[in-house]
Amino acid sequence: MILSAHIFLSIIIVGLSAYFKIKRPENINGLFGYRSSFSMKNRETWKEGNKFSGDLQVKFALLFIAFEAISYFIIGGLNSFYLSCGFLTIISIAVIPLTEHHLRKNFDKEGRRYENDK
Repeated sequence: MILSAHIFLSIIIVGLSAYFKIKRPENINGLFGYRSSFSMKNRETWKEGNKFSGDLQVKFALLFIAFEAISYFIIGGLNSFYLSCGFLTIISIAVIPLTEHHLRKNFDKEGRRYENDK
């Protein structure tokens, strides 16, 4: 039962992250995509924020699967599922500061890309 819960959670996380990587929103909106006040400054910051966060989510999904498998085989049982859910929460939240850092490294306060970037 616990193994099937691990597998189900892995499929959901990989599926969602792949979907958000492939189906990036083109236009700024309040419902779908990576939405922060900085990413919504203009179309360029919007596209960059969604591209970066989508790529990061896929990497984190793969890391999550590895973590989940290791925790299942080392710890096992319901505790491994709880630990995996905790890890998933941490990496899901980590997408936000990492994406914001990336945006601020590449764009000024007004949302203009720095000259040396393309």
